[in-house]
Amino acid sequence: MPPYAWAALGIFVAALAAGLTSAALNGFRAWRAFRHARRALGRGVDGLMHGIAAAESRLGRAEDAAARLERARRQLQESLAAGAVIAAAAGDARAALRVLGFLRR
Repeated sequence: MPPYAWAALGIFVAALAAGLTSAALNGFRAWRAFRHARRALGRGVDGLMHGIAAAESRLGRAEDAAARLERARRQLQESLAAGAVIAAAAGDARAALRVLGFLRR
C-alpha cells in the first residue's frame, strides 16, 4: 500500500471517529433535552390538574353561595311584602285616627 493511502485511511478514520463522536454527543444532548422537556411537561400537567381541582372547589363554593343568595332574596321579598302590608295598615290607621280627631273637635 502506498504511503498516501495510509494517510488517506488515517484521515478517513479520524473523520469517522470525529463524526461518530459528534453524533453521540448530539444524541446525548437530545436525550437530556427530551428528559428535561418530559419532566417540565409533567410538572405543567400536575399544575394544570391542581388548578382544575381548585377551580372545581371554587365553583362548588360559588354554587352554594348562589343558593344562599337566592334564599336571602326570597326572604327579602317576603319581608318587603309584609312591610308593605304593615305600612298600608299603618296608613289606614293614621287616616282613621285623623278622622276620629276631627270628629272629637
